[in-house]
Amino acid sequence: MRNKELYERIFLRTTIIILTILFLLFLAPALLNALMPIILALVIVGLLAPSIRKIDHILPIKHKAVSYLLGTILLLLLLFFLIWFVQFIVNQVSGLVGNIISNWDKIVSSVNTWINDANSQINLMPDYVSNTIRSGLKSLYEWLGSLQKNAINITFGFTQAFINTSNEIIFFVITFVVAFYIILGDMQNVYDKYHLLIPEKSKNNLSLIRTVFKNSTWNYIKSQLKLAFLCTIIMAIFLFFIGQQYFMPIALILGFVDLLPMIGPIIVLLPWSIIELLIFDNTIKSLGLLIVLTAWTGLRQVIAPKVIGSSADIHPILLVIALYAGLKLFGVMGAILLPVVFIFIVGIYRSGIIDNWIYDYKLFFKYISDTLNIGKRKLDIPDEEN
Repeated sequence: MRNKELYERIFLRTTIIILTILFLLFLAPALLNALMPIILALVIVGLLAPSIRKIDHILPIKHKAVSYLLGTILLLLLLFFLIWFVQFIVNQVSGLVGNIISNWDKIVSSVNTWINDANSQINLMPDYVSNTIRSGLKSLYEWLGSLQKNAINITFGFTQAFINTSNEIIFFVITFVVAFYIILGDMQNVYDKYHLLIPEKSKNNLSLIRTVFKNSTWNYIKSQLKLAFLCTIIMAIFLFFIGQQYFMPIALILGFVDLLPMIGPIIVLLPWSIIELLIFDNTIKSLGLLIVLTAWTGLRQVIAPKVIGSSADIHPILLVIALYAGLKLFGVMGAILLPVVFIFIVGIYRSGIIDNWIYDYKLFFKYISDTLNIGKRKLDIPDEEN
């Protein structure tokens, strides 16, 4: 009887795990995309709610219309800042693309000169080394040859995509605004119904999961965003003072790649410094890029443990596995998000929520091991007859 109950629990729990994985792989992305305006409205209301409550508590008038008014003012301020920031970045990116196109002949000439100089040195090397280097130079030249075309295509493609999706954008905005005001007006009702309708045991489980998410995953996300923001600011200031045109998009890219565990800005700054040194013969700028890379790497190593704390206290090999698997399966976003998922799973495991699940699986595998006599069977093999 006990074995039958164990089998039933194992079957149900395995089914739940498989269905959850299938949901996350196939249904969750489409569902997330379909509900994005509502999710965005929920997130913004959640961010604005504490400020609305504080202001509403100070005001002598207690009415739902006041909450709507405060929410509208804060939303307009947030949207104004976002529109200004997006416009600034678009102008910077457009200027950067235009600068590449206008200086294209100079870039190609510098690259050709460097490749010709490199080829004369390559001939002195062993064949297997020179062939490898030539193959890399050929790939570099082909990439540069397509860069101008790609820059133009990206610019026109972005404009065309914006025009083609204008109706979707309008529908997205309308859905977001409607959802925002509905959620804003029903914040207290939802809170009351949650405490009224959800069973106490379920509330305890949800509270425990929320605590785990907040103490591990959310703290890790916040700390990574803080470090990425600090990286963006430092890189922007450095690029501005060395006279780098259109520094803000480059700084944002460096801040974004800083989200990649154990990779960070080195993936951009190191090749950039080599290109500045070997192709453009700009020793000072190359040295400056290496210095800021070294300085940020050292600073990050010092402040990261204090900022992140114990929220990401998992073995580094798990982060490496998550980074590589996420990159291979889902690209750059997978490399950023999969370590977050791993941290949440480790937090759930440490919380004790799934102790009964783990115990059942241990019993199940122990039963299989005992049944198959794994590791215990001693075979007497008779000697072969001569």
